[in-house]
Amino acid sequence: MHHPPLQPWLESRGTEPQAHQYLGTDTYGRPVYGKPATPPATGGVAPAVAPLQPLVARPWGAYIAGGCLGVIALAVLGTVAVFVMLGLAAVALAVALSAVALTVCVLVLRSVWSRYLKEK
Repeated sequence: MHHPPLQPWLESRGTEPQAHQYLGTDTYGRPVYGKPATPPATGGVAPAVAPLQPLVARPWGAYIAGGCLGVIALAVLGTVAVFVMLGLAAVALAVALSAVALTVCVLVLRSVWSRYLKEK
């Protein structure tokens, strides 16, 4: 009993498929493979191929944590700035009220002094 070959395309081509080069994973965790190297052309000179750059692992968690800390720091500084401005506004209001009260007191005392001098 003769069984047909499992992979007839292998026998017809006469070559085994080349394994793809494992490059790493993408941002979703899926494996990334490169194209297999092609044999040189009949001219005998292989085309120049740029070397693959290594994948750079970036500390995304540190970037996110730094951003969160930056937002919290800005919120705290903004709150402190608002309270400082409110305090300065209260001081300015107190100075203005004191100036008005002092002016009224000076005017009243001047009129009282002038009446006192007239009665004398």
